[in-house]
Amino acid sequence: MNRRFRQHGPVGKSTGFTLVELVAVMVVMATLGVLLLPRFSHREATEPAQADQLGRLLRHAQTLAMTQGRALTLDVISPTAYAITDGVSAIRDPAGELQSYSLQNGVLITAGADVRFDSLGRPVSGGSLITTPQTWTLSGGASVTLQPVTGFVTVTP
Repeated sequence: MNRRFRQHGPVGKSTGFTLVELVAVMVVMATLGVLLLPRFSHREATEPAQADQLGRLLRHAQTLAMTQGRALTLDVISPTAYAITDGVSAIRDPAGELQSYSLQNGVLITAGADVRFDSLGRPVSGGSLITTPQTWTLSGGASVTLQPVTGFVTVTP
């Protein structure tokens, strides 16, 4: 038999993870979970996050008005609540979700009025296009601005 083909070392040694390696990986994963989990908590709705939600809702109202081919309104119901309405009551989007929202953690809308989007998604007031930007200000200073004609939304934290 040729010596070049002889195996060196123990026959049948399997490679894999040791118990120490598995425990170390589990400790790292648990640490990351503890550090990252609070970031996904819905209880902590900061003012910039709520301003961003208001901006997204404005864009959503505009899109729904164009998609459904009818005028829809972002209705500021109170300093802590707003909704997308058809002029009478809050509507449901195509997924069946009621489009009514509340601000949390003491955040209030201190300035801003209702805005209506026509079937082309343009912001209107009294039947004609708005000519000046509309701004909603939250109690901590964050603001959401809607541009005339285009309906472009900007959020300033």
